[in-house]
Amino acid sequence: MRDAALQGRLRELFGARVRFDEPLALHTSLRIGGAAEAWVEAETEEELRQLLSLCAERGAPFLAVGGGTNLLVRDGGFRGVAARLAGRLAETRFDGREAVSGGGARLQTLVAGALRRGLAGLERLAGIPGTVGGAVRMNAGAGGAAIGDRVAWARLLDPSGAARRVEGTAMGFGYRECGAARRAVVVEVGLALVPGDPSALAAEAEARLRSRAERLPDEPSAGCVFRNPPGGPPAGALIERLGLKGAREGGAAVHARHANVIVNRGSATAADVLSLMGLIEERVREATGTVLVPELVVEGEG
Repeated sequence: MRDAALQGRLRELFGARVRFDEPLALHTSLRIGGAAEAWVEAETEEELRQLLSLCAERGAPFLAVGGGTNLLVRDGGFRGVAARLAGRLAETRFDGREAVSGGGARLQTLVAGALRRGLAGLERLAGIPGTVGGAVRMNAGAGGAAIGDRVAWARLLDPSGAARRVEGTAMGFGYRECGAARRAVVVEVGLALVPGDPSALAAEAEARLRSRAERLPDEPSAGCVFRNPPGGPPAGALIERLGLKGAREGGAAVHARHANVIVNRGSATAADVLSLMGLIEERVREATGTVLVPELVVEGEG
């Protein structure tokens, strides 16, 4: 890290929980990406607030990494501080019909907890990887349901470290987006759930898990690469119709069962993935006039 003062302050604040030149391939489901100048695990809101404030003061870029399941880091790495929410920020608790999860909590821990208590509203999210914070930021969903449907409130930290509570109706949820969380870190979320039939909820969750297992790859991937175009065929159908299943660029390939998924065959670089995405975008635009919008978040230096 070139900023010695920042490096020193990070050591003071986080001790053994800061690492330098940390390969982000270790923290993304694609298993691709260069190194972050610094990697931190923040365990409390106060630690996270101090970290954001320090990055703002030193002019260092900041990247919150959840499960890394929707993230591609370029091969040149991230010239700043990447952080994961851990400790108290990764806990989930239930109070009656409300669930409260830290941004770093695993989404499937939340879903499983709701199912055990016979609480409905999250069962269609069964099997979606990643953290609650990441799910809120992209309004993750499946089967016509999304996590934003159940968010009652969220506690956010802005890039300077300032905290605010936002009611669910003011979060700006849309298809695979959340306006309020676009430039903020999701610290904690409250979700309003409703009583349901435990057997029916379990059956719905199991059906979702089976569907994902049938369609999605065993190889490293980041799930769907492109958003589904509004009012038209899904992105995967458009890509499949053009015969692009199995198309390759270097070590990256379009998955044989789900055309909107790119897999790492073991040696892929970020450049391979981006090149393959560009090929898909160009072919779909030329053949159909549809402009595909990436769902995959791309960060870092080329």
